[in-house]
Formats: sequence, structure tokens, C-alpha cells
Amino acid sequence: YNDEGKFCLSPVTGLVIKVQVEPGQSVEAYDPIMVLEAMKMETNVTAPHAGVIKTVQVAQGDSVKVNQVLVEFE
Repeated sequence: YNDEGKFCLSPVTGLVIKVQVEPGQSVEAYDPIMVLEAMKMETNVTAPHAGVIKTVQVAQGDSVKVNQVLVEFE
């Protein structure tokens, strides 16, 4: 469920190892948002489109599931 691109969802089940954005920050399409680790592989999560970060729903060290909301856009 992705309401007009308002959310960036996790592509994998894994661990948040780095958060690279904060609320209020502007991002361009494909800018790095965070790095997840799943089965010893790092996955870079990038912005699906240009926008402004409204909230970051996870923190470094959090476990996430597939399709969990990571970031909400304004």
C-alpha cells in the first residue's frame, strides 16, 4: 500500500544499519535514504522520487520487515 508515493517501504527483512536522512530534509530521486542488512548483504534504500522527508519511522539497530514503512514524505 503506497499512497501516491508518500511512503518508502522496506524491500527486505533485515536490520537498519544506517539512516541517512532526517525530517525536513529534501531528497532527489535515487538519493540514499538508509542502509539495511539482510543475510550479511547490505541493501541501499533510495528515494523513489524527489520530495521532503516528513518522518523517519525506524532508527539504526531496528529490525524491519518487507514492506514496512521506513520513511514518510510530506
